[in-house]
Amino acid sequence: MFSRALIVALIAFFAGAGLMASAAAPDVCKGDACKGVFAVGPYLTGFFATQTYEEGTAQRYYREIPSFGPTHLNIEIAGREDDPTRPPQFEDIKDLDIEARLYWARNDLKTPELLKTYRAHGVASLSLDYDFSEDGKYVVAVSIRKPDGVAHEGEHIFFVIAAAESGLLLAVVASLFLLGFAVLVWRLRKPLTPPAPPR
Repeated sequence: MFSRALIVALIAFFAGAGLMASAAAPDVCKGDACKGVFAVGPYLTGFFATQTYEEGTAQRYYREIPSFGPTHLNIEIAGREDDPTRPPQFEDIKDLDIEARLYWARNDLKTPELLKTYRAHGVASLSLDYDFSEDGKYVVAVSIRKPDGVAHEGEHIFFVIAAAESGLLLAVVASLFLLGFAVLVWRLRKPLTPPAPPR
């Protein structure tokens, strides 16, 4: 009985959190873009990644980057939580110091490894490049400091999953090889001598 009540409470909590998030930023994001929106103090910040080898209009990745290689990480101040429908004006951001740090969280037991830091002043968007060669969990931590010294921090978690995809491909190839080998062994098990003539 208690466990059922706990499950219902958890479902209600996460459903409410999802509704609050969508209500907080109705026009800042739509569809998959909402996966990249996170709060840094009073600011709504958007994250997406693109990969340099893609031709034409590069696809935007918000939570999962599907392959290794050179990648652009883009961070932008999309609005304020108290007015998410209005993009930031120059007056809102001209005095802000922004710092973005990229971490690799190998696992939850180790301190995340700092890979890169980027600092900017008075901009609504910034980007940094990183050449991913390891799969796993990564974190973009953003700090926004106002002229009076007050700082706000927030972070966005995403995953590089190239190794998982290549592992799946390897498993499929191995399965096909084993299936072919089994068929070959079965065919070779047939007797090599011709059957005896009927009497």
